[in-house]
Amino acid sequence: MYETLIPSPDILPVHWMWFEILLIFTFFIHMILMNFIVGGSLLTTWDLFRGKLETKASRSIPTLIALTINFGVPPLLFVQALYGHFFYTSSVILAVPWILVIPILILAYYAAYLFTKNMEKYRLISRIGLIISSIFLLYIAFMFVNNSTLSVRPERWDLYFLDPGGKNLNWGEPTLWPRFLHFIFAAIAIGALGRAVFYRFSSIDQKDKSFQIDRNLKIFGWITLFQFAIGTWFWLSMPGPVWRQFMGENLAGTILMFLGWLGAILILVAAFKGRFALAMIFGIHQVLVMVLIRDISRRAYLQDVFHPSELENVREALPLLAFLFVFLIGIAIIIYMIRLRNNTKTL
Repeated sequence: MYETLIPSPDILPVHWMWFEILLIFTFFIHMILMNFIVGGSLLTTWDLFRGKLETKASRSIPTLIALTINFGVPPLLFVQALYGHFFYTSSVILAVPWILVIPILILAYYAAYLFTKNMEKYRLISRIGLIISSIFLLYIAFMFVNNSTLSVRPERWDLYFLDPGGKNLNWGEPTLWPRFLHFIFAAIAIGALGRAVFYRFSSIDQKDKSFQIDRNLKIFGWITLFQFAIGTWFWLSMPGPVWRQFMGENLAGTILMFLGWLGAILILVAAFKGRFALAMIFGIHQVLVMVLIRDISRRAYLQDVFHPSELENVREALPLLAFLFVFLIGIAIIIYMIRLRNNTKTL
């Protein structure tokens, strides 16, 4: 039985709900930034191939990569605290392609700098840097989807015995491709919304500003419309006990699914009517709903083998308080650096 492959979980210092709340909060922030960078990079690459590269918004790509990495660490830590015995095992099974995420992320970061620093003088190098960075970001996204899907399917962990060297991928997972495509198109949609936000608060010609905001809101709307098909495919590719959580078996899951559909419809209305503020609010709402749905679906996948409430805790709050203290200081430093960078640009 595959249950024998599941390692023993770690002991928590405090009640598991603290980590659950912090996981949802930090992952929500990370998802917004990640969508900005992945979607923004893909949209910029598309503009490049169309011969209509707009460089003003794309100059922020390296900064966004840095912010995404920094805000990706906390949710990764909280996932490991709650589901580490699943996440570590899937990481070992995918060892080689998974560990390559680190050097490829570094190269994607460097390629993004090549793009922004050589826009005027060395245009060919700049464009090659953009393409490489976008491809590498897609690789990283694909590896995270592989790991996420495998970590909640311990019945598929016999993949390890096919190649104990760790060169496996979760190819047989029915949700792999719909989940990846749902992730990528969501990133493009939120990336377009992020570009609309950027132009809304940038100091450029009013006519050009209006054009860019309207264009990116329409992209946001059209991609959201396309997501109805991709999202339905993703949803139906889940095992029956999981997707039924959102069809009445779980009250919270059912409400969230309704809010997700409603949010998508409201996004279409706001985006196609050019209502910037409403589109931004509904876009943020949609990301939060998807984060919560993801959390419920993960529990549904593991409901027969594990629930975080089973984790033992020793009621020692000091490590968590120390983390929160350092985390808040880190946020304050990041905000200060962003303001310093913006002030430097205006001098």
